[in-house]
Parts: sequence; structure tokens; C-alpha cells
Amino acid sequence: IAGGNLGVLIKAPQDSVNGTVGHSVLLPVSYKFTNSSCFPLSFHWTFSNRSDALITCTVLNCSLSAEGAPKHCFAKHFPHAAYRGRVVLFPENASLLLRDLQLSDGGVYSVT
Repeated sequence: IAGGNLGVLIKAPQDSVNGTVGHSVLLPVSYKFTNSSCFPLSFHWTFSNRSDALITCTVLNCSLSAEGAPKHCFAKHFPHAAYRGRVVLFPENASLLLRDLQLSDGGVYSVT
């Protein structure tokens, strides 16, 4: 899956991820800038048909590699209260780590 917006290219390398109850799972994503940087940049992870975000991350600044990949980012994270302590969003690649998996965590996740 790839899409561009304001000079940002987001890529999800796989369609499905399997996990085990009680363990952690990483939902991998990456992004890079195709032209000049666009900070601040916000990522919102949502789960199934919930109207509110699972976690939102606002990337305030990053240094960029020669290819436009972010590194050494400064960001603010805003997890939903129900997932506080169980979700981590990595601002350098927008990937989501979901900890202590529960059966109710099965479903469709999306990032914008």
C-alpha cells in the first residue's frame, strides 16, 4: 500500500500480521519524504470501525537521511486511554507496537 500526500510516501510492507494473546506484535510501516520536509506531521492509528484514534503521534521534527527517511525524531504521543501502556508508535517509521495482546485486539488497523 502506498500513497503520497504533501511530499510524504507511506508504505505498509504486509497485508496481515498474526499475534499471540499475552505477547506483543509490531504493525510495520515506513515513510519518507519525496521533497521538502513537512513538519509537523501527524499519524493516527485506528482500529476497525472506532471513530477515535488508538494513538496519535505528532512528529515535530526529524533529521532526514539522503533518501528522505526520518531519523532522530522529536514527537508527542497521544494514546487513547483504553490503550495507554499497551501501544507504542515509533515516529521514525510510524510503526505501531501493540503489547499484551487480547482476543479483542483482532481486527483491521489503519494508519493515516
